[in-house]
Amino acid sequence: MGQPSLAIYVNELFRDYDVESIIRVGSCGAVTEKVAVRDVILASGACTDSSMNTHRFGGYDYAPVADFGLLSRAYAAALALPDTTTHVGLIMSSDSFYSPRPELMKPMVEHGVLAIEMEASALYTLAAANGRKAPAVCTVSDHIVTGEETTSAEREQTFGAMIDIALTAALA
Repeated sequence: MGQPSLAIYVNELFRDYDVESIIRVGSCGAVTEKVAVRDVILASGACTDSSMNTHRFGGYDYAPVADFGLLSRAYAAALALPDTTTHVGLIMSSDSFYSPRPELMKPMVEHGVLAIEMEASALYTLAAANGRKAPAVCTVSDHIVTGEETTSAEREQTFGAMIDIALTAALA
């Protein structure tokens, strides 16, 4: 869990196994009322509070984005699913699961961030660095604003849409 751990696996998959694309499938927490629990988010880009890109780019701000081809195939797959609400937009990849300063998310939300998770920014950066492809397909498990959350059983039984979307995008 998290960007540093993900970076180990992703680097090795790209370098040692010549993997061409990786789709991150997982949960996220909504940070705006535009998104509801169990909605699917296709992350077009991933903001971050991690210092990984700061170190990599010498202080410049790099904007990690999804591969457009895989993202558009995921979007087409999502549109074909009945009863699935899908959003395409920015997410925030954080290094902290429990933020000690949640007020810092306000400007991110004001600039279009839909949800928070812990991996996509590193994945997108490493895919770009290696000439590979990566999108993130996430289901909202918790709502930071409303406090609504899913149980572990609900996450196990009601998050199938994101898997269908990812598989369809990967195999298209």
